Amino acid sequence: MRIHVRAGRLDPGRNGVQVVGALEGERRPKALLPRSLGRDRTLSQLVAGAGFRGTLNDTAFLPQGRRWVLVVGLGKAEDLTLERARQFAGTAVRTVRARGYAACTLPVLKERFLGSPQAVAQALIEGAWLGLYRYDRLRKVPAEESRKRIDAITLVVERPGEVAAARHGAARAQHVAEAVSLVRDLINGPSNLVTPTALANEARRLARRYRLRCRVIPFAQLKRLGFGGIVGVAQGSAHPAQFIVLDYRPARAKVTFALCGKGITFDSGGLSLKPSAKMEQMKYDMSGPAAVLGTVKAAAALRLPVRIVGIIAATENMPSGTAQKPGDVLRTLSGKTVEVLNTDAEGRLVLADCLHYAKRYRPDCVVDLATLTGACIVALGHEATGLMTKDERLAARINQAGKVTHERVWRL
Repeated sequence: MRIHVRAGRLDPGRNGVQVVGALEGERRPKALLPRSLGRDRTLSQLVAGAGFRGTLNDTAFLPQGRRWVLVVGLGKAEDLTLERARQFAGTAVRTVRARGYAACTLPVLKERFLGSPQAVAQALIEGAWLGLYRYDRLRKVPAEESRKRIDAITLVVERPGEVAAARHGAARAQHVAEAVSLVRDLINGPSNLVTPTALANEARRLARRYRLRCRVIPFAQLKRLGFGGIVGVAQGSAHPAQFIVLDYRPARAKVTFALCGKGITFDSGGLSLKPSAKMEQMKYDMSGPAAVLGTVKAAAALRLPVRIVGIIAATENMPSGTAQKPGDVLRTLSGKTVEVLNTDAEGRLVLADCLHYAKRYRPDCVVDLATLTGACIVALGHEATGLMTKDERLAARINQAGKVTHERVWRL
């Protein structure tokens, strides 16, 4: 998909749609256009005449001359945020695609609640790119559906002097969205394809593309090196465990972050077998490593000035004649012994090895990403991610990052 940024008219060109936003709560909602274009009274009258109120993510397709204009509701002005801008773009491109158009033009919204043109452009492209995401590589897409695709998105800023900043924001958004799409692809993939070996191969692919350091420790070597936690979980599976280290180390990096991921590519519970209902969702138990790989990819693409070491313990947790049993005692990489009372408590075992391994890099910060317990969803639902740390400064920074990206956290 091509991304363009320019100043000037909101002209969508051939086979394109002009998109504008409307605020809620106004007697005659105004289209949010760059000020250089003025307020289009005809369009405002069309919006009002259609009974469009500007409610968040509501849409109206309206004729304007020989072209069509898509109006998307932004909600109330006082609630306008970058997340609303993302939703505005996502709603717009999905609607345009569904109508069979291949291009659209979006205004870089100029409202005091939103911030700089760079931030708004980044939010718009993030929303548009991720709003178009579909995981359909394993199904036959009907011809009519496959023809409906967005080939180009154009952002229009108010002044020529804002073009460079908006282009920078759009470029950052593209790198972020590509990384998020990789994470989604890995999570959505079935466990017979997204195996520990597949995760290791993806890490190697990223290492080749971005010139990263990558080390994969195979199962036999894990046994010899004393990774008792991950070996205990992996010994019941036909797919060998893989311990993956992906190291992004730019020149002059003064800070090191270690990201540790619980990579259970399928969690049956082991001999302490899970109930069969919704067990197919246990392919998602490798979401942490998917996020680790996506984060390292984004950091390398954006050339962030910090070192990020992604450490992934990838394995299945399966029942078999060789599986660990309740009552077994394991010796983890740190030398500590653990009695296994329930084989469905496998996450803490692989993370014990993962976190101890991270110490050798002397990181300034360690973040452990894990789908560790369904009890977190019982507590927080799907509105926020559970955050646990004793570091007040780190908690505040992660909380702020969650607000900016709308990937919100709640400290437990």
